[in-house]
Amino acid sequence: MNLSARKLAWSGVLIALAIVLKLPILSVPNVEFLTFVIFSSGYLLGMTEGMIVGVISMSIYTSIITPYGLPPLPIALAQIISMALIGFAGGLIFQMRLLKLFKSIFPYLIMGLLGLALTVIYDLLTNLAVAYVMGQFVPVMIAAIPFVAIHLISNFVIFMVFTPLLLKMSQARPV
Repeated sequence: MNLSARKLAWSGVLIALAIVLKLPILSVPNVEFLTFVIFSSGYLLGMTEGMIVGVISMSIYTSIITPYGLPPLPIALAQIISMALIGFAGGLIFQMRLLKLFKSIFPYLIMGLLGLALTVIYDLLTNLAVAYVMGQFVPVMIAAIPFVAIHLISNFVIFMVFTPLLLKMSQARPV
């Protein structure tokens, strides 16, 4: 990992952005920009840096910012690990040049589907952690359905709508 001053500064900005963009919509359950910002950090900075931004952003949000109080350790770990994977995925997608490969096939749809897939991973890990903590798998998974649906739809849309911004920013990628 080559952590230049420029990458370090970008990491700090992206961590702050991930958290700050969550604040105005705290009252709207499962609608957030955190996933897109952390994915973008991996896309712009690299896999390792994306993971670091994901871990730090979610650690700060989970321990300090969330209005719901500190979650039990298994849930917090599921959230943090999920965001690390999302940051890693952003770097992997950049390295694979997936968006450039599908440029003629509509990268916005590809990004929407990526947002959908990453949200499935996040929701699966965190809801499994909740079920573990509560000791009740089926009721937790059933109760999660409307929240997961909102999360999937909103992240699909957020990833599609903000793809042009990410592609524009990637032209000045701080490597």
